[in-house]
Amino acid sequence: MTARNFFCLSLLLMPAMLSCQSGLRCGSDGVVTCDGEELGRLEAVCAPGIVYDLEVSREDASCLRLEWNFKAEEDVDSAWVKAAFVHGSPVSWWMIPSVSYNGNHWGRGLEPKGAEENGVFRTWSYLRTPVPGAVYSEGRDFAVASWGDVPEGEGNAYSCSAEPCDSIFRHCLLWPEQEQPSYYVSRDRYAEPWARCISLKKGESHSLVMYLCVSPLEKNHAAYRHFLDRAWAKIAPEDYAPEVDREEIRKLGVRYFKESLWAEEDCFRGFSIGLQRYGDHFEQRHRNRYESGWCGQNISISNSLLTDYLHCGDSSSLEKAMACLDCWAEHCPLENGLFITHFDSILYGKEPLMDACNLGTTAMNYFEAYDLARKCGFERENYLDIAYGICDFALAHQDGRGCYARGWKADGSMIVRDGTVGCFLLYPMLKAYELSGKEEYLQSALKAYDHYAGELMRDGYTTAGALDTWCIDKESAITILRAALGLYRICGDRRYLDEAVLCSYYLSTWLWHYNAVYPEGDQMRQYDFHTLGMTSVSVQHHHLDHYACLWVPEWYELSRLSGDPQWAQKADAIWRASCQMISDGSLSVNSLTRPAGSQNEAYFQCHWQFGNVFSSPVDGHLPTRINDWLVAWPGAFRLETLRRLEQAE
Repeated sequence: MTARNFFCLSLLLMPAMLSCQSGLRCGSDGVVTCDGEELGRLEAVCAPGIVYDLEVSREDASCLRLEWNFKAEEDVDSAWVKAAFVHGSPVSWWMIPSVSYNGNHWGRGLEPKGAEENGVFRTWSYLRTPVPGAVYSEGRDFAVASWGDVPEGEGNAYSCSAEPCDSIFRHCLLWPEQEQPSYYVSRDRYAEPWARCISLKKGESHSLVMYLCVSPLEKNHAAYRHFLDRAWAKIAPEDYAPEVDREEIRKLGVRYFKESLWAEEDCFRGFSIGLQRYGDHFEQRHRNRYESGWCGQNISISNSLLTDYLHCGDSSSLEKAMACLDCWAEHCPLENGLFITHFDSILYGKEPLMDACNLGTTAMNYFEAYDLARKCGFERENYLDIAYGICDFALAHQDGRGCYARGWKADGSMIVRDGTVGCFLLYPMLKAYELSGKEEYLQSALKAYDHYAGELMRDGYTTAGALDTWCIDKESAITILRAALGLYRICGDRRYLDEAVLCSYYLSTWLWHYNAVYPEGDQMRQYDFHTLGMTSVSVQHHHLDHYACLWVPEWYELSRLSGDPQWAQKADAIWRASCQMISDGSLSVNSLTRPAGSQNEAYFQCHWQFGNVFSSPVDGHLPTRINDWLVAWPGAFRLETLRRLEQAE
């Protein structure tokens, strides 16, 4: 069935209509009104031989619970149902969280663009969305969100679809689970569509639940906060991933850095970007080995080892940390203030290309390294010179809008200007102001903040924080959150706190609000993996990772400043989720034992994976959901978060 032959059947509603004096109301004709104004209508269509009725209950004045109960009047070989709320208004902006932000038209990636393909609207498994089956739309006067329950098993699994038309917008749930008209199977790769086939015997029934949340429009797309609040309160279980002792986390991280990632090659002293599986064993990756920030996190790892020395007096931690910091500090600064962020360029004679993500994190970490080294008895003014040099270069090359740019060549020539990734230079600019008191750093930060935060508020998304993608994503939004809280501390202007909240709601559109259910034998069940608290990477990469661990301190702070407990609750869920699958030295995954302290990067919660096009989800094959890339950054982020939490306590 395509979107073109979707039609409305007469509704068999309960005898009395749901009524209220204000707020949402559903009449016996399926028309939904809000405060007396017609908002849209309910539609449903199903396979021949199936009839249904609809139960409507009111959660509160702004939310309805709609339950379509379907029953087979005869044996049905292939049962299907499509239920929808038709928002009766032209829609200016829409979203399927973590999947599509107004159609994904920003960027050069080949992820699905728009709501349809060759005239057929796309359908997405609920497993791709952080609130199951969520769809959001902004009409003339109202914002509308819909989503479903967490299915109890594959037989109850369903899909969602967003269907924008000229004057209406359909919020759809479809049972059974399917992905049409093509299957987005891996980065920029597609396979044949699929759909589960479920038969019903005469008299058998099934139900499909949709929650419908409506609120007045708000500027900067802020109205989706209402449905996220409700979804978090309603479906986020107390079943967080198990709590792990912080000291044990720190010890395991230090072991992994020193025992598995330490590398010495020619003049290099530092840490490998990670262990990769080669046949029946792990080795340090053979290419693109050494990076100051992003995936490699050499400077942050060194700071964690300095902290370990201060905690425990382990001289090997001190020696490796200082050797790494001094190595990068000796070979990588450039006269123009830039810093070579990939040491492979030096070892193998490659042209260095420097991105704002690596440069910004390198500057922040060298500011911290200077302070930690002093506590360990070392004076390293050159660490400050590196951090200030990066900030001075960014300040000098900031454009009139406040944009810093995304990357440069060694001679200072710009590679790409636009994209939120440039915002990684904003927070070190605030740190430079804090340490030096120089007004030019603050003014640069203020100008940059207005540019990058303005883009988020105008467009409803951030872009290209993940350096291996060119698309809408979540990663660079952390820089706006940090800057907003930093400016609130410096300036005391409530605007920045409000915008930190707005940015946090955007980040919440990537945050898994529930624990997905998987069949017997699935790796997620084998390892009791909790999806609650994980985050999806980007609209180009539909898998989960631990990146949100890095903003845990910000959400604890935001909860305290705003008085809203949900941010602390989410921070708790994220922290616990990020501590899953850390090897104690005996953990075996994919038939290979992992070194102590290691943790893989990617968790394939939905029907998407790395690499080649995979078989259909309905062929009976259980996918590999836990990959074998034991990259440095998750452990580095956890220990960096622990350092910051300890400083705040």
